[in-house]
Amino acid sequence: MGNIFTKALQNVGSIVRQAGTGGVNAVQSRLAQAGLFPGGISGASRKPLGSNSGSPGSTGDWAVKLTLARQTYSDLFGSSSILAGLTSADNGMRFPTTPFINLQNTANYNPIGLMHNNYPYQAYQNSQVAQITISGDFPVQDQASGLRWLSTVHFLRTITKMYYGGELNTGNPPPVARLNGYGDHVFRNVPCVVTDFTVEFRQNVDYISISVPTGGATSEPSSFTDADVNRESFRGGGASQLRADPLQAVQSGPINKVPTDSLITVSVIPVYSRNKISNQFNLKSFANGDLTNQGFI
Repeated sequence: MGNIFTKALQNVGSIVRQAGTGGVNAVQSRLAQAGLFPGGISGASRKPLGSNSGSPGSTGDWAVKLTLARQTYSDLFGSSSILAGLTSADNGMRFPTTPFINLQNTANYNPIGLMHNNYPYQAYQNSQVAQITISGDFPVQDQASGLRWLSTVHFLRTITKMYYGGELNTGNPPPVARLNGYGDHVFRNVPCVVTDFTVEFRQNVDYISISVPTGGATSEPSSFTDADVNRESFRGGGASQLRADPLQAVQSGPINKVPTDSLITVSVIPVYSRNKISNQFNLKSFANGDLTNQGFI
């Protein structure tokens, strides 16, 4: 009986393999194209997400990012220790997991109704890229990822505010960011403004203690021990209790409670100057894909 069952399974496997595009081969093909291992099987190393310098095709960096111009980032955050969780090469935030993105392009027409006519005429008005919504999970398991979460939230808080007070560009609107992700012909240096963002503080997840380093921003936050990860309760003690614990190797600095899992949603709208639209855009070049490096989508 066992031999009959085994032979039947072998026959089924043979049929699937002969199908060529059958379920098993199709799944493995999709995993390979995405750079993932089938069934957790280890093998040749895959190219990790890297920096955002240069085009995604040349660097292998396919992550979804919102960044600022280098000088703008330096002027705003050059001495900010709370931005230590963001790498200096990015000049902004990146989603650590694959986010949900809602992209909508519209062509607007004005219906003109005529007397004694069954169908109105459609008069073209304009085209536009509607608001883009990006929503992704931000898991936090250690000091590095927790500091990244804090830095991301603070970064979004900052770029949704105008320049007010002081001498730096007083009166200017919030800075224009650049959206990158998934390759040169998907999102490549798309100029956009952040209109709103939301952060979920869930009640059914743990909150862990994260220390913000003092003395200015650093490019690589220090590691966090397992004992820190388990210290999620709000029963008191604060920074002094953490630093007094001989099992800790925590940086001195303010302690914050960060959710181990949260959803951050960012809404952006592409913006283009009149000069850029008048002098750089034409439909033929756009159709040929020549304007993707100019941020047109």
